[in-house]
Amino acid sequence: MELSEFRGQFPVTRTRAYLFSGALAPAAEPVRAAFARWSESWTYDPNHVYDFDLIGRELTGLREGFARLIGADPLEVAITDSTSRGSNLAVRLLAGRPGTNVVVDDTSYPSSVYPWFSMTDKEVRYVATDGDPDAAAALSERMDGGTVALTVSHVAPFTGRRHDLRALAEATHAKGGLLVVDAAQSAGVVPIDVGRDGIDVLVTTAMKWLLGPPGLGFIYVRRDVLDQTPLLDVGYMGLDVPVAEWPQTHLPPVVSDARRLELGLPSLPALGAAGAGIKLLLEVGIEVIFEQVNSLVDRCIDELLRRNLRVHTPSQHGMRAGVIAFEHPAAAELFAFLRRRAVDIGALPGNLVRVDPHGFNDEGDIERFLDGLDAFTA
Repeated sequence: MELSEFRGQFPVTRTRAYLFSGALAPAAEPVRAAFARWSESWTYDPNHVYDFDLIGRELTGLREGFARLIGADPLEVAITDSTSRGSNLAVRLLAGRPGTNVVVDDTSYPSSVYPWFSMTDKEVRYVATDGDPDAAAALSERMDGGTVALTVSHVAPFTGRRHDLRALAEATHAKGGLLVVDAAQSAGVVPIDVGRDGIDVLVTTAMKWLLGPPGLGFIYVRRDVLDQTPLLDVGYMGLDVPVAEWPQTHLPPVVSDARRLELGLPSLPALGAAGAGIKLLLEVGIEVIFEQVNSLVDRCIDELLRRNLRVHTPSQHGMRAGVIAFEHPAAAELFAFLRRRAVDIGALPGNLVRVDPHGFNDEGDIERFLDGLDAFTA
């Protein structure tokens, strides 16, 4: 699929310059249609959408699509309801591993860090890597033979800085630890290959760069790591016996793959919609999307710097993705002003502004944002 056709799948582009996909991506036509089909069936034929054969096919298709996107085996993927749920699962799975400490840095989103405090007695070692040209070396210095894991966000939500995952994996594995990655700001816009990159555990959400609706997320656990983890909660979805043979007197066999992390039904309306979003990304190609986003980010950062605004996102291609973070003394007012001009960005606490172009955006969207910024400043 060409980028022009990809853009045409998003009705929002006809009326707005939507530049905040790192929060909630707009619905593409196939995503909206899948959601609408479920709603229609729920209204007029509920048994159609409560068909467990259909649900099973959608679950399998969604795991397979996400696995293909990140270079994983589908049996290493489980569906969750959010990145935070995945992060909590990751900590619970790894908490019993030998070791005394976990290393995090200033990219690490709180939902990836706090479970280590609340669920374990591991020492959490914080390292400031923002602005450090060699984050892997800085993090490696705080790791030792007692390090259970390094937990990072692939792309930092407040600076847009992107980690070199391969370098982090090599540093972590050299100390005997595991690399745990929050990919909520990268999966769907940055090429990821969990094998090539050395990722042991990855969590993310469907609702941002993956183009899906809220209410679904994913966790990937490398198979040999999963085999070493304890059985956590048990639900009927992860049982390795037919429904008619569920015993009441003992625990039946539980599947050995990542499906055992799935307890009950996920958000059913979101299943087909999330699958449609991932299918779109695969049809275009993440490399093509990444190239387009890089071009748009280049233009935007150059223009922001020319306007003497403080940009937190690195200029180097290898250190960023689709998140552009910069300071503005009136971030909230700028957000509201641009909304009235049909331009959507993000305004965060601390007078921080986010501009997050996806592959469906084009130069015209960036121009509309810059024109609005100049009009607000005038």
